[in-house]
Amino acid sequence: MSVSTRGLPQLFAPLLIWACLGAQAAPLEPAKELTQQEESSLETSSQRQLLQQARLAIKHGDKKQLKQLRAKLTEYPLTPYLDYWALSRKMRQLPLKEIDLFLEENQGTAIGDWMRIRLLRELGQQNQFRNYLKYYQPEKHSNSVLRCYYADALFRHGSKEKADRVTTELWLVGHSQAEECDPVFAHWMRHGGLTQEKTWARHLLALKEGNLELASYIARKMDAANVQRATVLREVHKSPKLLLNYSRFLQAPEQNREIILHGLHRLAREDATVAEQAWQRYSASLLFSDVEQVEMLRHLARQFARQDNIQGLLQLTKNHTIDDGYSIEWLARQSLRELDWEQVAFWIDRLPPELQQRDRWLYWKARSLEEIYGKTQSGAASLLYRKAARERSYYGFLAADALGQNYSFVDRPAPITPVQVQQMAQRADLQRARELQAIGELFHARREWSYATRDMDHGELLAAGKVASAWGWYHKSIQSVLAADYLDDLELRFPLAFANIVESVSEQVGRQSTALEPYMIFAIARQESHFSHDAKSRSGALGLMQLLPSTARATAKRAGVHYRRSWDLLSPKTNIALGSFYLSTLLNRFDNNRFLAAAAYNAGPTRVAKWLKETRQRLPHDVWIETIPYSETRNYVQNVLAYTVIYAYRSGTKLQLLRANEESNKL
Repeated sequence: MSVSTRGLPQLFAPLLIWACLGAQAAPLEPAKELTQQEESSLETSSQRQLLQQARLAIKHGDKKQLKQLRAKLTEYPLTPYLDYWALSRKMRQLPLKEIDLFLEENQGTAIGDWMRIRLLRELGQQNQFRNYLKYYQPEKHSNSVLRCYYADALFRHGSKEKADRVTTELWLVGHSQAEECDPVFAHWMRHGGLTQEKTWARHLLALKEGNLELASYIARKMDAANVQRATVLREVHKSPKLLLNYSRFLQAPEQNREIILHGLHRLAREDATVAEQAWQRYSASLLFSDVEQVEMLRHLARQFARQDNIQGLLQLTKNHTIDDGYSIEWLARQSLRELDWEQVAFWIDRLPPELQQRDRWLYWKARSLEEIYGKTQSGAASLLYRKAARERSYYGFLAADALGQNYSFVDRPAPITPVQVQQMAQRADLQRARELQAIGELFHARREWSYATRDMDHGELLAAGKVASAWGWYHKSIQSVLAADYLDDLELRFPLAFANIVESVSEQVGRQSTALEPYMIFAIARQESHFSHDAKSRSGALGLMQLLPSTARATAKRAGVHYRRSWDLLSPKTNIALGSFYLSTLLNRFDNNRFLAAAAYNAGPTRVAKWLKETRQRLPHDVWIETIPYSETRNYVQNVLAYTVIYAYRSGTKLQLLRANEESNKL
């Protein structure tokens, strides 16, 4: 969510979001026959207005009005949240009797557990540790701040042995803990809990996570002998080529064992060839365990691959057995890039058996047999193609095209009855989730849904998926069928979400720019966000089609789409319009080639242009896609192409995976 609520009380931040987004935060495309049976929209609207009035009464401390309003909301799903918000306003006073009653009435619910977390934080801040032990539940509360308070409480009022064990677990991490942990660590150290072994262990963990500042701080707590070792370890961490001074580190090899292993891992990231030579030298003098050897060889193999050092990786595989699918797959792709089909087949045969049986490598083994032997091995190739073509996937569709047969969609609706769906829709926890979504309380909405579905069985998850789909909560529908491991209900896995908007935008884009099929719009949105209209990525991309505000701003000017601020991208209509127009510009740039446009949508057009320049129009389309340097972009392109076919199928249209212009041109 990009709406800034900094500085607002936690209770009222969602009010601003709701006011800004309006209907955007509501269930977005409810299925009419279900919602008409469930509620009177007029009554629901009235209850939501009463809820907002009650929240304002809490803000102004008007207990009389709050009591009157609450009396009118006894049947409303969010009444427990109203009680929570009212108690939250006086949490500093610790009204434990009222909180106990609330916890009893809301036991096992999302809001009940959240209230307990809020209470524990307040008790910890106020050093009310005897009460803390009363409310803390070790099996539920894994948050490090709450665990630090718990350890502190145990030292004061509980088992000292258990306190030491919990504090040790909190200590042995490679990152800094929250400042709330400082008091319990100080107490633990004063009473002899911190040993030199624990100090060294955390120092090493910090370096493995790249936290040099924390490691330097931890080293201050070491004795003289360990301080010297730790200093050497940090020097090697910063300059791993120091390990090439073999005589220095082999004078006391066992004492330097961890320094050597850590340094070799670091050195491999800089130069795998040098690291492999150093590994041979040290492994001749030190007896490394089987686990250490396997981990180091796998690490070296991956670093050779990431550094595009094919000769180094080939030599490593000749000298050692490398049980690493990632590295063998990389070698197979390098052979594809060189169109060396015999080597492609060679490396596929050396993949772990489970990888060999995946549709990807079944297809490429069949392709390599065709390229090597022509028609003489057509029977063996056809057998592999037929096996791959059973899958509803990019490679399944490619294999079907190679055989000239229809695609396998395997579309089987979930075996759920309307009665099961209706019963699921009436569950109190799902009703709360729906209302929270409607008023913009998205954090609590997701918590409610997660709590409701966490212990559901297979059938219940499918029923929940049906409910979520009917309510327009498409990303939860998709998550539910994935959690149920039922992948054949295409209506739930690939919903025709926001269909009216998609169709309208597709037509508009076609009039103004390059023609854009609605199926590809669906596919991009499905891949980008699972149709979560308020999705936000770590890079700041927003909404259904995951647009950066800067991209949206530039596109809006060219397309004539109204766009003022970043949270406009949370509107499905605005996001789909801008995402589709941007996609059309990429199609125009890359000669209406959809997989190049999809690659550019994910990785950027500059990178795609660079990759095309490197391959110099010599690779077939399938080879070019499989050898895209970024695995994320490779999988993205393959998914978008497959999803486009599936969305065409869902819309009643038969569509080939690739167009003639996309198949015929080499890249």
